Amino acid sequence: MTEHTPTAVADPDPDARTSIGTGTGMRPRKRERTRCAIYDAAFRLFAEQGFDSVTLTRIAAEADVAPATVFTHFASKEDIFFNRRQEFIAKLPAAVADAPSGAELLAQLRDFYLDSFELVLSDQWVERSRTFARILLPSAALRRSFLPLVEQRKVLLTEYLVERAGAAGEDPVHRQELTIFATFVVSVGTIAFEVLHGELAAGEPAARVREDVHDVLDRGFDRLARAYGDGGLLDVCTRALGGSTSS
Repeated sequence: MTEHTPTAVADPDPDARTSIGTGTGMRPRKRERTRCAIYDAAFRLFAEQGFDSVTLTRIAAEADVAPATVFTHFASKEDIFFNRRQEFIAKLPAAVADAPSGAELLAQLRDFYLDSFELVLSDQWVERSRTFARILLPSAALRRSFLPLVEQRKVLLTEYLVERAGAAGEDPVHRQELTIFATFVVSVGTIAFEVLHGELAAGEPAARVREDVHDVLDRGFDRLARAYGDGGLLDVCTRALGGSTSS
């Protein structure tokens, strides 16, 4: 259902603490240890009891911290669960900025999603990703929380495209076209993540999940290439991108 964007895959394993943050000095290290303790405790409880049944007070008790300390580090349970979402959009600006043409833009955005899926399906992460999926799918609260994350990805991609387009991106028509394009791209990625999480939760082998997710991306981006090909809407994006001098 999500995005590594990603959008947006979290993990209960203690090794995931390296993704939560880094710092130097005694105080930052202590803060990171506390944050990791909360994160680890929350995912143990989510996996055992289900996301909707776990309270922030229960998480605080499991992590051996005060409830107010949880709020110091996380805004909500959903914020804990989707903590790694930034990892899955970190490479998005480069996928847009480095594209010399509309065709390359499509190829690099497809690769952006492929890279996200490979992280989720790697030998190191796949079992943890199954846990994530099994927590995510039954939870109405998490499904509701996922919708704003999808919208965030669409807005981010649109803004990166507009910035890359330079002056052309300021034209209202070009901006609308770039918004439409971003909506289609994010929709393809979202459907692929839904397949990913559904099959992981069902216990499908990683190789099968990878094949099915790649099939969704291939079909989706093939349709995008045809829609935005010669004489199509891609010409608008290509002209905008080609007119940019920003990186």
